[in-house]
Amino acid sequence: LSKNQQYGIDGKNYVAQCAKLYSVNATWFKFGEAGTLVMKKPEQVKTTFATYTLKESIGEGGSGVVYSADEGNGNLVAIKVLDPAKATKEKLKRFENEYRFCSRNKHPNIITVLDHGLTEEQASFFVMPLYKGSIRELVGKLPPREALTIFEKILDGVDAAHKLGVTHRDLKPENILSNGPGADLVIADFGIAEFEEEEIFTAVETKDGA
Repeated sequence: LSKNQQYGIDGKNYVAQCAKLYSVNATWFKFGEAGTLVMKKPEQVKTTFATYTLKESIGEGGSGVVYSADEGNGNLVAIKVLDPAKATKEKLKRFENEYRFCSRNKHPNIITVLDHGLTEEQASFFVMPLYKGSIRELVGKLPPREALTIFEKILDGVDAAHKLGVTHRDLKPENILSNGPGADLVIADFGIAEFEEEEIFTAVETKDGA
């Protein structure tokens, strides 16, 4: 592996040294195909009332990985896990803001968080509905009327987020999830969204005081 050659040490020691550098457990990581260090996929994650069996990676970003998972009754969900090695204070706050916003969300065109917790390795995660794909697969394949309907739903979701003080900042076809033509769609991945902290804290305080 390229990293081994660079440092002149075996893979196990390299993982241990990187884990020490980031103050995380070495057993949480493995080598990727290019010799880079990547987070291992947890086999299962648990919350207070549910156990989820993780299946495969369906997306990866700058701070974590999204997996498909079985919630134990055959129903599939999506689980976003924050990579401990990338969990800077800023990214952890963004992850928290994304969770808080999406867990309170009631708008049909914004992704909803269903559950959340910590893995055995103390990595934060949250659970979302699983969609078949994004509208990337639909681009250029729809008649104008259907395309306009999709555009209207996206605008509705963006407008609802803006009214709550949230700017997505990464709106693209891959972040608009759908179960196919004619089905509902949602705006997802608020990982780098801009949140007006006053709005977030006010909403949380109002909810806690209700």
